Amino acid sequence: MKGDYDTALKLHKTHLCIAQELSDYAAQGRAYGNMGNAYNALGMYDQAVKYHRQELQISMEVNDRASQASTHGNLAVAYQALGAHDRALQHYQNHLNIARELRDIQSEARALSNLGNFHCSRGEYVQAAPYYEQYLRLAPDLQDMEGEGKVCHNLGYAHYCLGNYQEAVKYYEQDLALAKDLHDKLSQAKAYCNLGLAFKALLNFAKAEECQKYLLSLAQSLDNSQAKFRALGNLGDIFVCKKDVNGAIKFYEQQLGLAHHVKDRRLEASAYAALGTAYRMVQKYDKALGYHTQELEVYQELSDLPGECRAHGHLAAVYMALGKYTMAFKCYQEQLELGRKLKEPSLEAQVYGNMGITKMNMNVMEDAIGYFEQQLAMLQQLSGNESVLDRGRAYGNLGDCYEALGDYEEAIKYYEQYLSVAQSLNRMQDQAKAYRGLGNGH
Repeated sequence: MKGDYDTALKLHKTHLCIAQELSDYAAQGRAYGNMGNAYNALGMYDQAVKYHRQELQISMEVNDRASQASTHGNLAVAYQALGAHDRALQHYQNHLNIARELRDIQSEARALSNLGNFHCSRGEYVQAAPYYEQYLRLAPDLQDMEGEGKVCHNLGYAHYCLGNYQEAVKYYEQDLALAKDLHDKLSQAKAYCNLGLAFKALLNFAKAEECQKYLLSLAQSLDNSQAKFRALGNLGDIFVCKKDVNGAIKFYEQQLGLAHHVKDRRLEASAYAALGTAYRMVQKYDKALGYHTQELEVYQELSDLPGECRAHGHLAAVYMALGKYTMAFKCYQEQLELGRKLKEPSLEAQVYGNMGITKMNMNVMEDAIGYFEQQLAMLQQLSGNESVLDRGRAYGNLGDCYEALGDYEEAIKYYEQYLSVAQSLNRMQDQAKAYRGLGNGH
């Protein structure tokens, strides 16, 4: 593939030289654009930007608005890949404005889809949704069922991430209908998978199970091991939600069998993790420890740091359930070390919190306080409701520690902060805990 682009680059350079000799300005612009596209495909985005900027310069000088529109789109892609998000957004917006000015709906649709994808990739789902919706309003005139399906899929995903599960179902169903019209089994499989996850989030387990079984059937007809593995895992997760953990274990065991069959160590580790967690739920701790130990060994063998990190957390949870707090604490220490290497503040904050809870269980309140304070310091760096709730619970834990030490004044101070967070997020259970703490403190 790389060789193809290298050959293309040589041809485009020759084209540029001829265009320069003939003083054919428009042809020079096209050559710059083609070279930019080739560099983009090679992942050499700095070079891509350089040539697309020259292309843009020429298209502005010869007043070729259509060329300007597509060049803005190409520059946006390159800038996004370079992490220059503000510049990327400006170029995506310029592409859209010019396409609308030219009443070129194909170009407008491309710009709308790109803007939606840009915001989605940054987790800005509220901003992404309107661009996808505008694309779908143009869809009847575009006659591009494949493109429409992708946008329905992306819009479903945006709504799913925002917790609008009913809306997610609506768009995933549209995606599925289009995939069926196109006789595209792979897209049907993806749609069933996502539709099943949305139904699970709505607690409609019968529909969720039905969708995942369709996914499994399609995965088998496509002989797609990854999709088969995914379907079995999703079915296991649905059974866990239905409180049928033994039923879930059967699916996770099938996952493990499949991973062994296709000799995929990463899938194997994932199956070990699911089995370990399921056995912990049914209090078969020896089995849980066995599976999580195998999970850890595979991730270490693969030098997969995030996987290792998760496995240490899983082992710690089993030791906590067994009341083996010293062992649990050791696992959390290992996890923290890996979390620092991964430079993930949310993970570090979570581990500090767990270390604090472990020390509380060991009745070493002064140490526990230190860990909760470190957790709070990490959480200050994060935004979003999840971190606000974690902060509130850290205040609650600090309140518990000070209460246990007999320092009621300090305990009340933290319980009040916990209550304030719980009220702001409308979390009734957390409010009840905070009131209970305040009652004890007074």
